This record gives sequence, C-alpha cells and structure tokens, in this order.
Amino acid sequence: MVIKKTSHKDAEQKRRDSLKTSFDDLRLLLPPIPLPSEEASLEPLLPGAMPPRGPPRPGGGPNTSVSKLQLLRCGNNYIRVLKGRVERRDVEIETLRAEVRRLRSLVPDGADGGAGNLDLDFDLDAHEKEGSTMSGSISDVMEGDEGNE
Repeated sequence: MVIKKTSHKDAEQKRRDSLKTSFDDLRLLLPPIPLPSEEASLEPLLPGAMPPRGPPRPGGGPNTSVSKLQLLRCGNNYIRVLKGRVERRDVEIETLRAEVRRLRSLVPDGADGGAGNLDLDFDLDAHEKEGSTMSGSISDVMEGDEGNE
C-alpha cells in the first residue's frame, strides 16, 4: 500500500513538473502580455485571471506575472493572429506565383537568364512537415551560386 501511494505521488509530481515546464515554455514563446487593469477592462475578470500571488521569480523572463488562464487566453489569441498572417501570406504567395507564370509565358524560352529553373510550386511548409531540413534544395542552389562568383 505504501509503495502504491509513493508511486502515485511520484507520477503526480511528474505531471505537475511537466505542466510547469510547458507553461514556462509558453511564457517565453509569447510576446509580452499586458497585465489586466481595472480601468482598461470593462468586462469582469474570470476567476484565475489575476496575476499569481507573490513577487515574480527572478530571471523568469517575460510574462512571469501573468496567470496561467491569461497565458492560455493570450496564447490562443496569438495563435489565431499568426494563423491569419500565414493564410494571408499563402494567398499573396499564390498570387505572385500566378503572376510569375503569366510573365514567363510572355518571355521566349531561354531569354529569362536561367530563372526558369526555379521551382515555383515548391511547398516549404510541406517540406518542413516531412521532417527534413532545407539543406537539400537550398544548398544545391547555394553551391551553384558560389561557382558563378
């Protein structure tokens, strides 16, 4: 019975340590979060949205005095903002690719100075998801540029 309790306590401590580490990592990833002030916010704060009690730990980095709830809310909002930026970037990239294709169709073969070798449909996001590095395609291009210097 004592072994079972000790094992459960160890497992619970490991879980809490993992959560703490994950929150600390999130604190470092997010831009500085302004602390909620009574004057700035017209809506009431949810329980747990206030900063943690006590002074911030020294050397804790940004967002150390932000509560876990506020950290998660701001993290979700930040992810939404970044997702919107990525979507707008992807639309712009596709627009530019279409424009390059259109312009290339107007130029006779061989008159583009070798720029026709670029892969306009190379999907960097898919390439990164595969877990491979960019060294394959980029380094090949870089090596080719070094020979032209």
